[in-house]
Amino acid sequence: MVANAGIGIMAPIAEMSLADWQRQQAINLDGVFLSIKHAIPAMKKQGGGSIVLMSSVAGLRGAPGLAAYSATKGGVRLLAKSVALEHAADNIRCNSVHPGIIATPIWGKIPTGAAGNRSNAPIDPRERAEAVVPLLRVGEAQDIANGVMFLCTEAANYMTGQELVIDGGMTAGGRPVRR
Repeated sequence: MVANAGIGIMAPIAEMSLADWQRQQAINLDGVFLSIKHAIPAMKKQGGGSIVLMSSVAGLRGAPGLAAYSATKGGVRLLAKSVALEHAADNIRCNSVHPGIIATPIWGKIPTGAAGNRSNAPIDPRERAEAVVPLLRVGEAQDIANGVMFLCTEAANYMTGQELVIDGGMTAGGRPVRR
């Protein structure tokens, strides 16, 4: 089972409405909880399985304008670890995936001013990646799909409660060195 739904509402925490906070929590964390809750009985019945929860590099570190989003994705990260421990004896593995900057349509829906200047111009993920990703390029959806597929196969049968970070080196530290 893969829980891969989520929204990002960018705003400084002091300016975020309670309604936006709760909407993001409902989709990013409550939705994941419900997916797990309803998948576990079926997995127990079949003798085990793999649960993959989509988090984010924002669930590993904070970022301005992303406090609420980071809170949900950090919650997903620790939820995966707890589920892994609760259901290891049931042969149910649970891991989280933490994508970095990936070229998906969501970038066109996030105004660049959400964390600062209030512009409505969309964020260009390719430009952003070139500036902060050590591999100097944006990730593609297939990069994430490859990691998810790995976690769902027998090749990962001894992995549970782990974090698979697919971010082109962003969380390794530092900015890329230009040559």
